[in-house]
Parts: sequence; C-alpha cells; structure tokens
Amino acid sequence: MSDICNSISSDGIAYIQWIHTIFGSCIYNSQEAVSVFLGYLTLACWLNAQLPQIITNYKNKSVEGLSLPFLVNWLLGDITNLLGGILTKQLKFQIYLAAYFCTVDLFLFFQYFYYTWFRISTIITESGEDIPVRPLSIQSFKDSILEGAKKSYTFPTRKNHSHQRLSSMVFAVLLFTFHSTSSISSSFSTSLPYHSTIHDDEMSFGGYIKSFFERNYESIGRIMAWICTVLYLTSRMPQIWKNYTRRSVEGLSVFMFIFAVLANLSYTTSIIVNPESRTNPDYFRREIPYILGSIGTLVFDGTILVQWYILRDPEHRHRRRRSKRSVSYGSDNIGYHQLPMDNENYSNRRRSGQIDGGNFV
Repeated sequence: MSDICNSISSDGIAYIQWIHTIFGSCIYNSQEAVSVFLGYLTLACWLNAQLPQIITNYKNKSVEGLSLPFLVNWLLGDITNLLGGILTKQLKFQIYLAAYFCTVDLFLFFQYFYYTWFRISTIITESGEDIPVRPLSIQSFKDSILEGAKKSYTFPTRKNHSHQRLSSMVFAVLLFTFHSTSSISSSFSTSLPYHSTIHDDEMSFGGYIKSFFERNYESIGRIMAWICTVLYLTSRMPQIWKNYTRRSVEGLSVFMFIFAVLANLSYTTSIIVNPESRTNPDYFRREIPYILGSIGTLVFDGTILVQWYILRDPEHRHRRRRSKRSVSYGSDNIGYHQLPMDNENYSNRRRSGQIDGGNFV
C-alpha cells in the first residue's frame, strides 16, 4: 500500500483516483478491482454482523443463548486489531473501523451484564399480577461470573489440556513481548546520561518509544496479527460448547454467523485473487495469519450454522407449546392425568402453574 500512485501503470492503464483517496490502494486492472470489491463486501458484512444479535437480545430481553467467553475472546481480538492498526500506522478508516468493532462488542457486553444481572425483571402470574425480581447482590454477581466461566469451559480432559496449552502459548507470547520491550527499555535507560530535569527524561523516553515502534512496526504488526488470529479462532469454541450442552440455539441470532461467514469468505477470496499474490513472493508469508484466521473461523462458524439447523426444530417447540394446558384457579377438585415427568420437574412446573401433558380438572 503506497501513499503515491503512478498515474499510469506499465500497461498504460490509469489508476482509479477515488479508490486511492479513500482506501489508499492503487487499482489499475479488473483483477485488482475484484479484490477491492470483495474487500468492500467484507466491510459491509462486518459492519452489520453483530447488529442482528443486538436486536435479538433486545427483543428477548435476554442473552441466555450467548456464551460470555465467546464475547470476551471476540472483544480481545478486536482490541488487538485496533492496537495493531494504531501501532503500525494503518489508514484512518481502518482504525475507525476497528474502533467501531470494539464499540459494538462493548455494547454486547452491556446487554449481557444488564439482562443477566442488573435488569429488574418481573414475573407475571396467571392472575396478571407483576412480581418484581430484585437484581443480584455484588457477591452473587461475582459468583455468577465464576460459575458461568466454569460451565463454559467444562470440556473433556483431553480438550482441557489442549486449551490450556493454547492459552499458555498466547500468554507466553504476550509475556515474551512485554519482557523483551521492558529489557530493551531498561538497558536503554541505563546507557543514557543523567538528566537534571524530569521533563528531559520524559522527552527522551517518549522519543525512544516512538523510534522503537518506527523501527519495529512490521514485527509488532505481525505479533498483533498472530495474537488476533488465535483469539478469533478460539472465540467460537465456548459458543459451540454451550450450544451443545444446552441442546438449543434459542436466543442466538443465526444472521450474526451468516454475516461472519460471508465476511470471512469474501476476505479470504480477496487476499487470494489480489494480483500481488503472483508478483510478490513474500505476499502470502505476510498474509498467512489473516488467511488462517479467516479460514479457521469459517470452519467454526459453519459448525455453529449446522448446530442451528439441527437444534432449531421449530415444529418440536410448536408441539410443546400446544401440549401445555392453562391453569384454572378457584376449582375445588384438582385431578392430574398423564404426568410423564420426574418429581423435580413436576414440582417446579406445579409452582409455575404449568404441567406438560396434564390437565387441571
């Protein structure tokens, strides 16, 4: 990506000025234009990916279908993407886009915590009376977070080991990066002559940090890209596991994952069809973390779509709704017929005023 384009390419074709003005790309031929068009499609899909889930949460007044670790990983991936864009001096629209993703993630977090712990909901009884339910206490809030995280990561033993190894690898990369930067910073500061004013020290340290990033921006960008890839790849695992353990995808917007599949598919294709892939031998080496991240999340998003297709079963839910019988109050004699349930479920349903398969006479 260059700041200045040659007005005419070696083939005598003029570049498209408005594309260069907005995106900083020098586009001369149809293949490049296809790659850029797919980039636009990717952008449009990502801009709308999480909005269906936000709307679904608002309509249901619930986030029961979402996995908290899924949201955490997604947010961390977007934050890493934003930091990488800032440190490597990407175009302004890329930084604004990354900031937009982080904002949408934070809004999903707000919905999650609000609908899970802080919303004062009401229970409507059969007589129409509203019973307020108070929010959880701070201690209950903490316990709920720990319990939710414990449930979300209750994988089989073999998967636990692999997940721990993966987490350890990510932590090791972060620790190594921090340690290396700290070591360089400390060695640099010891070699500096003593300055009499704090202002001079701050300016020297700030100038060193600036020059450090300028010299190593490509390496920093690659580290951020790989960390971002790992976070995006692992983000879907908790959601897949939650869908499997719940045997349900209720409350989960399928359109969020459809948009994600379209975005990753168009993004991967745009990288592959880019003309630079044929002329630059280092192109795929530079783009490999993004390709792996997109293809990997395609597999996981496809898994979630398959889960949605299998577990949605609207006819079954419709039959269950039809099988429920309304409760009649004020009757002297109450009889129960055909109660195919265990005692615990029977007791719970009786307290709520509903019994599947039975009639109040």
